[in-house]
Amino acid sequence: MSRKTLTPAQRRSEILRLLTARQGASIEELCEFLSASPATIRRDLDLLESEAPIQRTHGGAMMRTLRPADQDFAQRESLDIDEKRAIAEKVVSFIQPGSTVFMNDGSTIMAIAHAIVAADLEVFVATPAVNVATRLSAGSKVTSCLLGGIVRQSSLATAGNFTAAMAAQINADIAIISPDGVHAESGITFQSGDDAALAQRMSTQSADTVIVAVASKLQQRQRINAMPLSKKYSLVTGAGEDRLVGLREAGIRVIRIGTSG
Repeated sequence: MSRKTLTPAQRRSEILRLLTARQGASIEELCEFLSASPATIRRDLDLLESEAPIQRTHGGAMMRTLRPADQDFAQRESLDIDEKRAIAEKVVSFIQPGSTVFMNDGSTIMAIAHAIVAADLEVFVATPAVNVATRLSAGSKVTSCLLGGIVRQSSLATAGNFTAAMAAQINADIAIISPDGVHAESGITFQSGDDAALAQRMSTQSADTVIVAVASKLQQRQRINAMPLSKKYSLVTGAGEDRLVGLREAGIRVIRIGTSG
């Protein structure tokens, strides 16, 4: 498999994601997936065993017992990998050093968190996502701010009045929002009312708003409308033109990215 060269931190993140999604993998499988040598994979596994919930097995490694939410997130991370990575690289290019950034939650947002850390950006990021905040804290120049609230087991993110109240106190340069659906008529939509309200608050508190969505989320209308499509917003996606019908006409600026897949 031909894959873009990864940094050691990115490679270990990919190993964790793969082990979580599959519950385990052999060194041979990891070498093929990551285009790395057996010696490199063994060193990564040795390091991860001391830091993450994995255990070595004969010829490979497996995850220790995970919460259902962790397993679900890993499954979502395993989808549209190249598109999410390309979106992340494009979005990080919009972030100026010293910026204050809102990010909500989700696997595309996690890809952006990985890219921020890899880019060694000096940035302040406020997010309700516990796993995203933890990942960002690995960046030596990142100030990772977890928005307080009730942690939902289904999403590994905080929600509710405390989360919204904390977000309302922050003035950001850019809000990066991953919705559950983008629809020409209904706009930016979510399954959860709390998620919709927080996205709206983040956008209101920010000078710029960037919507990030893989192709499968376009032309999807979820339960709660958060924001109408507007020329004030940018949409970064890897979708083809067939998935963009009506979106540009609704006013949003569309930035299409290519993928390596």
